[in-house]
Amino acid sequence: MKNRIIVAYVLLILPISPAGAFVESPCRKILAQGFYSNYSKSNAQLRDRAMYAELCASNFQQARNMIKRARSSGADNSLGVAYGLFRPGESGAQRGISPSDTLFTEDRFSQWKSAYCSKNSLADASRAAEFLLQKTVTQSVANAWSACMREREGLTCWATQPASQNEEILLNVNWIKTGSSPPQVQHSFLSRGAVSKFEGAAARRILPAGYRLNAGTLGVPIAKQADTGVTANLKANHEGAEHSCNVFIPGERDFALTTPFPAR
Repeated sequence: MKNRIIVAYVLLILPISPAGAFVESPCRKILAQGFYSNYSKSNAQLRDRAMYAELCASNFQQARNMIKRARSSGADNSLGVAYGLFRPGESGAQRGISPSDTLFTEDRFSQWKSAYCSKNSLADASRAAEFLLQKTVTQSVANAWSACMREREGLTCWATQPASQNEEILLNVNWIKTGSSPPQVQHSFLSRGAVSKFEGAAARRILPAGYRLNAGTLGVPIAKQADTGVTANLKANHEGAEHSCNVFIPGERDFALTTPFPAR
């Protein structure tokens, strides 16, 4: 169709810059501020996974700033050890030296990313970080972030995980836009054995084709294996314009590296 207008929304992730790193959105800033302000008090395993994913989605300067922000929160000298960026005792904290000023060079970071971030794309690393960051922040921060996501115009998707459900996540599908009719789902996809519990959804689909999205947020329970990462994407048509959103829910093995990076 010659006059068809295509409008793509890639959501639950930060926009990827030409340099191949994320650009912080207003909603992501809420999560990031809550993450770093509570960094030294949060669960070490959860925060290390979130930081690992954040670093994989970052360029060198962004990564350098992240480490400085974490240090300013009172992080101990184990910062960066759990995801392999530094070796035990290598941070320099005992000498009052920031690792971003000594060991953390652009060359070293590039080598680390090549070795330990190749499994996932930049976009998936950013999506994974946003999912993992939710687990480290306070409930009030998580609520503020969700409220921000619900205000984004167009089609927005993000995933949350109820505390009592280890192998089930809630995929939130949000629609906000003026128009005479609701958008219709054209296509949706779930990878790696994930199953939508929405009535009428076919295998490997989030919602039935043709389903009309009302204004507001629709919560779709998704069953998945705990150790398997899941990709979810959805496309909808609204008055001739196409809208899409994409989500990556990391498995337990994603961004859980424990092997120190050998300095070269």
